[in-house]
Amino acid sequence: MDRNTTAPPLGMLGSLVATLLFAMASPSDGTGGLGINAIGGGFNTAATNASEITGIFSRKGSRIVQQWSNDEDTTILQNDIINHRKPPQTLVGVAGSALDLPCNITAPTPDDSVALVLWYKDESTTPLYSLDARRGLLDQARHAASDLLNGRAYLSITHKPSTLKLKPLLEEDEGQYRCRVDFRKARTRNFDVLVTVVVPPKKPVIMDQNGELFHSLIGPYNEGDRLFLVCETEGGKPTPSLTWWRESVLLDDSYEVSPEGVVRNEIEITSLQRHDLMAVFTCQASNNNITVPVSKYVTVDMNFRPLEVSIEGNRRPLSANNPVELVCRATGSRPPATITWWKGNTKMKRTKERISIDGYVTTSILIFTPTSEDSGKYLSCRAENPLIPGSAIEDGWKLDINYVPQLTLKLGSKLRHAHIQESNDVYFECNIRSSPWVSEIGWKFEDQELHTNTSNGIIVSNQSLVLQKVQKSSRGRYTCTATNSEGTGESNEVFLRVQYAPLCKPGQKIIYGAARHEAVRVTCEVEADPREVSFHWQFNNTAESLEVVTFVNDGTMSTATYIPRTEFDYGTLLCWGTNIVGSQVEPCIYTIVPAGPPDSVENCSVTNQTEDSMIVECSPGYDGGLQQQFILEVHETALHRLQVNLSASSFPYFHVRGLPSGTHFVAVVYAANAKGRSQAVVMRTHTLPGPESQTRRENVWQVTFSPILIVLVSVIIGFVVIAMIVVIVMKCRTRHERHKGQILPRKAYKLQPGLSKEEENNEAGKSPGEEKGPDIIPDVSIPSEQSAEEGLDKHFLADAASMQLMGVNGLGQTITTISRPSRQMELEPEATLRDYSHITPQKRVKVLPMDECGTLHRPYVKNIQTDV
Repeated sequence: MDRNTTAPPLGMLGSLVATLLFAMASPSDGTGGLGINAIGGGFNTAATNASEITGIFSRKGSRIVQQWSNDEDTTILQNDIINHRKPPQTLVGVAGSALDLPCNITAPTPDDSVALVLWYKDESTTPLYSLDARRGLLDQARHAASDLLNGRAYLSITHKPSTLKLKPLLEEDEGQYRCRVDFRKARTRNFDVLVTVVVPPKKPVIMDQNGELFHSLIGPYNEGDRLFLVCETEGGKPTPSLTWWRESVLLDDSYEVSPEGVVRNEIEITSLQRHDLMAVFTCQASNNNITVPVSKYVTVDMNFRPLEVSIEGNRRPLSANNPVELVCRATGSRPPATITWWKGNTKMKRTKERISIDGYVTTSILIFTPTSEDSGKYLSCRAENPLIPGSAIEDGWKLDINYVPQLTLKLGSKLRHAHIQESNDVYFECNIRSSPWVSEIGWKFEDQELHTNTSNGIIVSNQSLVLQKVQKSSRGRYTCTATNSEGTGESNEVFLRVQYAPLCKPGQKIIYGAARHEAVRVTCEVEADPREVSFHWQFNNTAESLEVVTFVNDGTMSTATYIPRTEFDYGTLLCWGTNIVGSQVEPCIYTIVPAGPPDSVENCSVTNQTEDSMIVECSPGYDGGLQQQFILEVHETALHRLQVNLSASSFPYFHVRGLPSGTHFVAVVYAANAKGRSQAVVMRTHTLPGPESQTRRENVWQVTFSPILIVLVSVIIGFVVIAMIVVIVMKCRTRHERHKGQILPRKAYKLQPGLSKEEENNEAGKSPGEEKGPDIIPDVSIPSEQSAEEGLDKHFLADAASMQLMGVNGLGQTITTISRPSRQMELEPEATLRDYSHITPQKRVKVLPMDECGTLHRPYVKNIQTDV
């Protein structure tokens, strides 16, 4: 509208003015726009969609209101109504940021356009910024800015309304700006904008009362200390407010401004508490509500005194000389408490300390070994924070030391230990020291508990033990025991010596074998106290009893020499001993029997077979009344060769080593004494094959089928058949009278060549004493003309008077022998032999007589089965 255009009617004008004034006076929150109220330098903001609307500020009194309008026609109409000028609009900007100054350049009619846009400041007549579109289109207009803006301004025409952008905003940019818009047809339009520039204050600083600056973490302060903080800031337009905050809680908003423009606020906490740990105190300076207030914060670090200390566990009495582990726990200290242990005024060592992950719990472990002298002393655990004077607290108790009962055992005061004999009465006294007192008293004899038994003469009465009419069985070690809450104590041992008459000592040899006219030494050993014992002997048989005169005494042992001369001299020898206590009631009895060869061994087995070793073990049989020994012979089956010969004196256990691998053997075990040897036990066994023997076995298998070996085997079989026929013929011819009572010697041999009949008779006439020595058994040789099987048969048949042939498999288990009727030999049971002896410088050999056919006389052996 042109300025010279006639004004509208008054009624219409009044209505429009009233509407405009109402809109200007109305609160902005009802319009959905952005309102800014300034009271004492404070600001409130509320935002809307700034992309759709443009902020227009108006001032009334001290309040600044920002209103928004999208209605260009209304703006033009208001501008025309009120002196053709719109009231100044106020914008508030922050120094250093950007600010947009609005100016509506929209043409009032579609056929009009902008020709020139000019921006002025205050009363200046020189434009700060110009947009000249008089010579062309608006988007090709020329932009020009004064040196005052120094390249900080630009007029944007892409937005509606257009804006003059100031960036960065300076403090001197504050003032009133006027935008003049010249159109090609319409009248010139003016817009006034009042710019207020807010200058933020400087970042505050925090210090103590002495002016020492604080940074983010302050302290540590001790619990209960006073905290005094000073915050200061400078600058700012308008003058900032300075407030203290703890987290989001306002603590103090009272500040003061110095003449120099320094704003200061002080805060004081008289006594820091545990909840103040890591508290964040913030000093905030603000003079607008557009920007974020500048602030400075500090975090308070603190030391805490320990809150609680306690010794864990029951405070029971401690056991003397027994280490105990005591645990003390302290909580609440920061940093962790230091724990010390005290016994009275003495600081204790041997402690271990550990701290929890959060650092608030300290645990100390004391290894304490109390003594009886510690009783009544005060044991305490003390916890303190060394950074806080006077923070020590402690817990403890008065020690009560208990100990296991201490006992002393002794015989009754009126008894003489060296003169206690059977049938005497004895009593013991047990002296006790205990804390606490004992709850139970016990007695032990040879580590076995004793209880009252009047029938056996045992009376237990608390601290006394009475033994009535003691016997030898009462002799031994006595102790007393006592029990309290700490455990059981045991006294010293007191050996009760009971003198008693002699008794036969168990475990003696009681059967003696002897030949006629052979002296046998029989040993009688007794137990007695005192050990000075005299003996007497007596012989008993079915017909008579005789005193034995020939014997020698040695303390508790007596040795009698006895010679049986007839069959009636075999019987029992009785031995009695006597000391100062009395005579032996039951004699020691020894049996004299005719000496003979031992019984064969039993339960033989072969175990632990390896490539070169094995173990042969048997159970011994009766020794024939004489000392026996055990012999093992291991023969290699294929070569008929004695591989190993071992002997054992006490038990038939043999560990055979050094054998060839993968080889079959025959093991022969028998016992021998001075009177001969037992039946032999024969077992078959073998060693395990080695890797090389496996290869050889395959090669041998291939060679076995060669023609030469077939011929040799056939020839050998022929010889074996012929030899068997000869043996059968010889067996039929040998029927001679045999002597009774003869025992087959260990091996059968032919008479040595060159032994005359006279020498033979001389050998037969040897005295009995010369026949008493054990047989000396030479090595066995098998004639080469015999087959392997026949040779082994003869060897083992001649090896004993009566032989048990057994088979043993590779695992050492007994196998039932295989019966071969063709190999059985039937010899008469009553066959006897004449003894022939030939003495050489090296050995004495007992040989068998031969009949006129050259056949050895053999005793009758039933069902000797061999399968070699």
